Amino acid sequence: MTAIIAAIANLKGGVGKSTTTVMLADGLAYFYGLNVCVVDLDAQANSSQMLLTERGVQMAYEQGKGATHLLRGFIDGDPSHAADFIMPNAVTLEELRIAEENDERKGWISALPSHPHLRLQEMGLEENWYSKAGTPTSLSQKLAEHFKEGFDVLRNYYDVILIDCPPHLSPLSRAGLSLSDVFVMPTIADAVSTWGTKQFSDWVGANIAPDLAERNFVLITRFRNTSYAKQVASELQDIYLKGRWFGPKIPESVHVLNAMDRAAPDSYDTFRGKYGGVKGDVSRLAERFTDFLRQRAGHKWQKIRD
Repeated sequence: MTAIIAAIANLKGGVGKSTTTVMLADGLAYFYGLNVCVVDLDAQANSSQMLLTERGVQMAYEQGKGATHLLRGFIDGDPSHAADFIMPNAVTLEELRIAEENDERKGWISALPSHPHLRLQEMGLEENWYSKAGTPTSLSQKLAEHFKEGFDVLRNYYDVILIDCPPHLSPLSRAGLSLSDVFVMPTIADAVSTWGTKQFSDWVGANIAPDLAERNFVLITRFRNTSYAKQVASELQDIYLKGRWFGPKIPESVHVLNAMDRAAPDSYDTFRGKYGGVKGDVSRLAERFTDFLRQRAGHKWQKIRD
C-alpha cells in the first residue's frame, strides 16, 4: 500500500501546525511502527528545527538536502528526484533508535527539511515567473506537476508523508496542498482562529478539494479547559466545520513546548521523557488519526507499543 500524503495546514499562524506535525510523526512511528516522512515547505523551518535542531537544519542545507534544493531543481529544469533531498534520520526517540541498531526497525522518521533561504528562493522564482506574464495559479500548477513525480516515488518508501505547509497560499503552499490526500487542520478555540480556519476551509473546498469534508481532520490545539473555549470548540464541531473528523483536544502545556526542544542533532530521549504529561495526548492523537485514515482511505494499522 502506497503512502498517504497529509497536508498540515491553516491560513492562521500560531495554531500549532509544526508542533502537530512532529507529534503526529512521533505518535505514528512510536505507537504504530510506521515509516514517516516529514516534508517541511515552510521557510520558518519550525518542524525541521524540532526534528533536527537549528544546527541540523543548517547541516542539511549545506549537504544539499531539503526543500530549498528541491525547489532549485524546479528552477533549473531538472527532473524531480525528491528522494535525493531526504535526511534519512530525523528520529528523536530513543526506542526507535535502539530498535534500528538491533536491526529490528519499529517505526522511523525521515525529513525533507526546510531552511530560511527557501523564502528568498521562492520570492526570486515568483518575480521571474510573473515578469514573463505567468500567474500564481499557473506557477502552483507547474510546481505541483514537477513535485508529483518525485512524491509518487516517495510513496513507495513510506507509510505516511506529512507536509508542513506555510500559513499562506503561496504557489509552493498550494502545490503542497494539491498533492495531498487528506488535510490536517490545527486550530485554537478562539474567535480569531475560528475565523481564519473557516476562511481556509472554504478556500480549500472551493479550489483544491471539493470533497474536503470527507478528507479533513481537525485538531484543536493549545486548549484551555474554560467555558469560553468549550463553547468555541462546540461551535467548530457542530456549526462551522460540521461533518469533519475531529481529533482529541491537545491541551496548552509546558510539556508540549519542552517536547519540541531537541538538545543536539545526535541526542535522543525516550517517548516518556520527551512528552512527559502529554504522552497520553500524543497516543490519542495517533489513534484518532489512524482511525480517520482507516475510515477515509482504507489504511489499517495496528498498535505495536502502548
